[in-house]
Amino acid sequence: MSRKRVLVVCAGAWDKDALSRPAVAAGHDVVFAGHELISGVSAWRALTFDVFAWVRRTAAGHRGIDGVIGTGDYPGCMLAAGVAEELGLPGPRTRPVVVLSHKHYSREVQRAAVPEATPCFEPVDPFSDAEPESLRYPYFLKPVKGTMSIRARLVASREERRRLLRFALRERVQKTLLLRPFQQLLDRHTDGRVPAHYFIAESPLSGEQVTVDGFVQDGAVTIMGVVDSLFYPGTQSFERFQYPSRLPQEVQARMGALVRTLVAKSGLDQSCFNVELFYEPKTGAVQVIEVNPRMSYQFGDLYERVDGVHTYELQMRIALGQPVRWEPRRGRDRVAASFVMRRFSDARVRAVPGPEALVDLCARYPGTTVKILCAEGDRLSDHDQDVGSFRYAIVNMGAQSEEELHAGYAEARRMLRFELEPA
Repeated sequence: MSRKRVLVVCAGAWDKDALSRPAVAAGHDVVFAGHELISGVSAWRALTFDVFAWVRRTAAGHRGIDGVIGTGDYPGCMLAAGVAEELGLPGPRTRPVVVLSHKHYSREVQRAAVPEATPCFEPVDPFSDAEPESLRYPYFLKPVKGTMSIRARLVASREERRRLLRFALRERVQKTLLLRPFQQLLDRHTDGRVPAHYFIAESPLSGEQVTVDGFVQDGAVTIMGVVDSLFYPGTQSFERFQYPSRLPQEVQARMGALVRTLVAKSGLDQSCFNVELFYEPKTGAVQVIEVNPRMSYQFGDLYERVDGVHTYELQMRIALGQPVRWEPRRGRDRVAASFVMRRFSDARVRAVPGPEALVDLCARYPGTTVKILCAEGDRLSDHDQDVGSFRYAIVNMGAQSEEELHAGYAEARRMLRFELEPA
């Protein structure tokens, strides 16, 4: 079999780590594009950037490529779809990726496909005092294009809403510039009613949170599995993501059927996806939180541990137009988790674990993945953080039982010595 060339757009640390592994990229040559778009863009560059010219230029510079992937939420998966479309290669079309990446337009798709699982929602101009017409307090408010739950929360009064949407002039300018490429895509692929800087108000959802991962190829939707999203007690900050889910099989089957219907009707094809859901045990209701038209890069090795195939390997095959079969529970572990190390107050980083500590940890627990999210001298708040807590590392591990998994993570925390002082 001849070697294939795969273009990876806006690659992040998870991409580069996974694609450096022979089992994932065996027999393929991987090339990268778009690093400059995620490494910090000047205000002038953002103001003058033309997303369509970038797609055309990148496609023209990579004629002869065999596949394109982009796993990042913004702008990676959207630009990858555009380049693949420009080159006539397998991959999702740009329009459904853009629509599903916008929380309001995605809700409209959900309402048409699975109305029973879609909350009441309404767009909100963050720079206006106008209240939603169809919702009363409390309601959930979040950006239509956001990350890590930044400026996303339940608001119970007009004053709470004003505090959440209080932007300094500099923040307004930064928000507009950062979202300008997304706005260009919205102008072409939607009716433009809800701009990129808007928020969405929704009726509150609650229950046990999960992510349903899968892929769609030639119109056939395959559900890979359900990952539990578990929080630090009494908070809305994720403590770990654990696979397989502990929910009853009947509930997981209902979730899978709902997601298959939603993805099939969304127009998404030749793509991995993940859909976040709530399950309310008291009523049995399943509600959609959001749809991500891309793979979940943080969970790739969790599936490899339990099912025997890394998600990146599936993504590569889909991008190359090669048929994919999913055969679960063929991995070496019975359970795996992605643990998030956090503090609940800001801190200055005095020291992070050195290479020796990572080597020792992986020697003791083979296959463990560690992502250190800070560097010596940083404040944790220098990096993007969700509301009320500060991430500083992610540890992915697997085991034969949940008890063994937690014991391994406790040992990992002991071996990974961070020195953090209150800031």
